[in-house]
Amino acid sequence: MHRLKALLIITTISFLLINCAFSQNAPVTGYPTYRDGILTIPRVDTDAQVGNFQDAIFQFDNITNTWRLLDYMETTIAPGRGLVPDTVELIVTSTLPIQVFLKINGFTAPSPCSEFGQINQRLKTNKFEVTMHVVPGPNDITCATIVVPYEKIIPLAVYGLPAGTYEYSLNGEHTGTFSLAVENTL
Repeated sequence: MHRLKALLIITTISFLLINCAFSQNAPVTGYPTYRDGILTIPRVDTDAQVGNFQDAIFQFDNITNTWRLLDYMETTIAPGRGLVPDTVELIVTSTLPIQVFLKINGFTAPSPCSEFGQINQRLKTNKFEVTMHVVPGPNDITCATIVVPYEKIIPLAVYGLPAGTYEYSLNGEHTGTFSLAVENTL
């Protein structure tokens, strides 16, 4: 019994020292793919939210000459749930073509074993709408309920944009502006 207690204490301390890593589970391609009669669409935007529907899978039915929806995920909860962003820092490079990044720092809550899901963005008029989704990690990992810091850098798609002032918002909350003095091309 004494050995079992010692093993449990060592295991608990080990879990507290682990810093769970995050991964982006969006498809590597980021665009729709068609293979073996299956069409996969990584994200579908709605007026209300970027990436409102994710990982939609369709199969073509030759008999009815239609597409059948096999599976999809609807992000009905607020994007970024489980994230508590402390800071959103805007980074703008000075050489052409200019690059713009959002550097996000914060803490996971309540479980450090969450993973970053899709990070989506769209440019609507002169405003970048960025959503950062979080999904639960694998169920086979036992996680302690502790707060773990994270940092994520999100590049904005600014190449080819004309000169002007642009806005950004992260999950509809963290907002700011930046300017391009010239057309952003080589």
